Amino acid sequence: MRGFAVFHILLLCQCWTWAHSKADNDAAQTLDQGLQVEIQGVETNQSESTKQTNGTVDFWAELKELRDMTIELKTDLKHYLSRIEKLEQEKLDLEVRISSAEKEMEEIKSENADQPKVAFSLGLTNAGRLGPYNTDITLRFSKILKNYGQAYNPDTGVFTAPVRGAYYFRFTFCEINNAHWMGIHLYHNSKIIMTNYDRSNTYYEIMSNGVILELERGDVVYMVLQAPYTVYDDHRNYSTFTGFLLFQL
Repeated sequence: MRGFAVFHILLLCQCWTWAHSKADNDAAQTLDQGLQVEIQGVETNQSESTKQTNGTVDFWAELKELRDMTIELKTDLKHYLSRIEKLEQEKLDLEVRISSAEKEMEEIKSENADQPKVAFSLGLTNAGRLGPYNTDITLRFSKILKNYGQAYNPDTGVFTAPVRGAYYFRFTFCEINNAHWMGIHLYHNSKIIMTNYDRSNTYYEIMSNGVILELERGDVVYMVLQAPYTVYDDHRNYSTFTGFLLFQL
């Protein structure tokens, strides 16, 4: 298109030269005006062609930009789909863990429901000093602070194991006069498990001890005051006896 326009201009120039030599000045001016019109037409055609070319370039540039955006969106979409899939798997794993935890909780509840509740905490007496006696006596803890399962009998002073298991026992005894000694046995059935002695060097003297015992169902545990020793208790619960089932065997 551009080559054709140049050829046209050259042809017009040749014609104009010939006319200038053959015609008068008025004819030459007329021809010159025509030439200017032709040149302007060619420039107009070139301008329109340039606009068309620029428009085409802009169109392809926009098309390329849209393609790049599409590729980027596809990449982002693949990333998010992968993340969603991972989150779904994590959700499934969490649901499995929650289900397992709930099952374990139900099993624990069932075990606890089947296990007997055994625990007692006792105070000895409000009468003050007990003893001295001529023979050993079984101490009967008359103040029932707690007695879950009713395994301790305050009338006999004896704890009877309702099930085979591991049990914990603890006792504390007090004396308030240094003229007297304390002497206590802890029995399992007919066997002495431990013996504790003490004498108050001050106005109040406290001794304590504890033990874990493996008991069969029906085994008994009790505290014995030795002759000729003494213990003291009142409403402040200086002398106490406590025990509970740790777990069944």
